[in-house]
Amino acid sequence: MYVPLDTVRHVVSFVDSVATVPDHQHFADSSLPRLAAILPCDVVTYHEVDLTSGRLRRLEFRRPTRNPAPSAADGAHFQATLSLRPAPDLRAVVALGRAVHPFSDVEHDVLEVVAAPLTAALRRLRERDRAVPRLDGDIPLTVRERQVVGLVARGRTNDAIAHELAVSPRTVAKHLEHVYRKLEVAGRAAAVARLLGQTPRPGLQGPRHPRSS
Repeated sequence: MYVPLDTVRHVVSFVDSVATVPDHQHFADSSLPRLAAILPCDVVTYHEVDLTSGRLRRLEFRRPTRNPAPSAADGAHFQATLSLRPAPDLRAVVALGRAVHPFSDVEHDVLEVVAAPLTAALRRLRERDRAVPRLDGDIPLTVRERQVVGLVARGRTNDAIAHELAVSPRTVAKHLEHVYRKLEVAGRAAAVARLLGQTPRPGLQGPRHPRSS
């Protein structure tokens, strides 16, 4: 298989970027535009189905143009598709489409090359999401804050969390400060206990005894 050197460089850059996607929610938003840069096309569509819950997700990236091409679902132009199976209960399909010129054998080969890192990234994000403790619906933590506390619950240090999330230890510390404030706790152990339901919600502990002077 012959792949132009510039394309190889783009693929390497794409693989590196996929490895640092922060969360499942932003996986497609981050990956689709980069994929369209490697394999020139008018539109890239991402379909995902959770076989356990039946939840469907569909995201689409279109290259800006004066004459927009129909979506991949319309079947009115040339297509190349890639199926991903990162987990037994998760299926995803990436579809690229363009109005002119069929995809070459080399382009199909490049798409197969990026299949492994895309699958690995989805699997990693899926496992990370499941490692995060479930929170009460009234606790407004961000996805990143949930990830950080989930890793704290697994015994990770700030440095280890920073390495796993590809951020700085200082950023991890800031996320934890926000978590402590939102959960109304004083530290790591209390935050984990709060999330795991081992401590009552603030304000529900019952009457406090007044301090003796």
